[in-house]
Amino acid sequence: INRPEKMRNNNKGFTISELLLVFVVVFIVGFFMMPVIRYNRVRMDKAICANNLRQIGLAMYIYAQEHEGRFPDAMKTLYEDQYLSDVSLMDCPASKSVGTLGMPDYIYTAGLNVKMSSLGSLVCDKAKNHENNGKNILHVNGDVFWEKK
Repeated sequence: INRPEKMRNNNKGFTISELLLVFVVVFIVGFFMMPVIRYNRVRMDKAICANNLRQIGLAMYIYAQEHEGRFPDAMKTLYEDQYLSDVSLMDCPASKSVGTLGMPDYIYTAGLNVKMSSLGSLVCDKAKNHENNGKNILHVNGDVFWEKK
């Protein structure tokens, strides 16, 4: 008498309950990670903005060395005279609008020179750029600082 061998279940897929469990775990981890991701995004935007100001400041100092210590009358002069070539430096990543050469996301204080007070504000963020948490400021001495509100 032939007895059938014990039947084996050769299904190699996942059950619905296993898939549901994985989905729930991924959702919960994602839910708790959202504040961390948002916080890191804000910090990254501040750092990119500060880097933009450093590059603008470097171009301004090169301009000033070639123009008797005077900074340009307008920031777009840096592009017109080819001290800067990347227009995206006028865009603060934290701003909701896109900064352009005609409407930058930064405020420039014209009429300054390299001999002015080193803590004077040369270029700074517009108030709306970082959701009123503060702003990056490029001082006349070339340093960029974050100022909390």
